[in-house]
Amino acid sequence: MTRLNDRIGVMLVDDHAVVREGYRRLLESEAGIHVVGEHADAESAQAALEQAVDGSVDVIVLDLSMPGRGGLALARRIGARWPALRVLVFSMHDHAATVTQALEAGVAGYITKTSAP
Repeated sequence: MTRLNDRIGVMLVDDHAVVREGYRRLLESEAGIHVVGEHADAESAQAALEQAVDGSVDVIVLDLSMPGRGGLALARRIGARWPALRVLVFSMHDHAATVTQALEAGVAGYITKTSAP
């Protein structure tokens, strides 16, 4: 992993601002983590990744259900274009088929929004 100031760089991709804010506060309370970007849709997240030349993003926390192209398509694109990036899905979808699709798309992990903290 490339680390900014020896911290893991995390990009948050979720269409709900309050969810991104909660993720950011939780993650930045950890000394070794830094949120390097927040995006409300897959298109803007991909554009930011295309522009990131400094290697500041190590992990993407990704929702699957968003306007436009969904998170699953973005996960596939990340796996093909940036295989070193790790994607963690954090989604309301808890059906086994959805989890399987995400894992087959190359995500590193899957957490449902109904999981216990």
